[in-house]
Amino acid sequence: MTEEEAAELAARIEQDLQAEPGVSVVYPASGAGLLREAAANLLGAGDAGPRVAVRPGDPVRIDVALGLDHARPAGETARAVQRMIRRAAAGPVQIRITVAHLDASPDPTGG
Repeated sequence: MTEEEAAELAARIEQDLQAEPGVSVVYPASGAGLLREAAANLLGAGDAGPRVAVRPGDPVRIDVALGLDHARPAGETARAVQRMIRRAAAGPVQIRITVAHLDASPDPTGG
């Protein structure tokens, strides 16, 4: 996998994550990404770079950091995210999902 292919895969996964029920936000997957985002925000720049880390290799390593909401249980959301990433990668993959924020406020629908 080339760097360009890894960047395309990261962008596709990020887009899919943002549409996944239960995922409220996709955070930068690395500490360096968090620093880039903070610097971009301070400078007024909107683009802080990719939020999904894809490291080519055998297997490909993919790291994501997510904020979850009440759309469905956290465990169910994490399993759905894992399945979605496996489909997108279409090959051997090692996935690390970090739940960086879990909305623990009461569900307004009573569910």
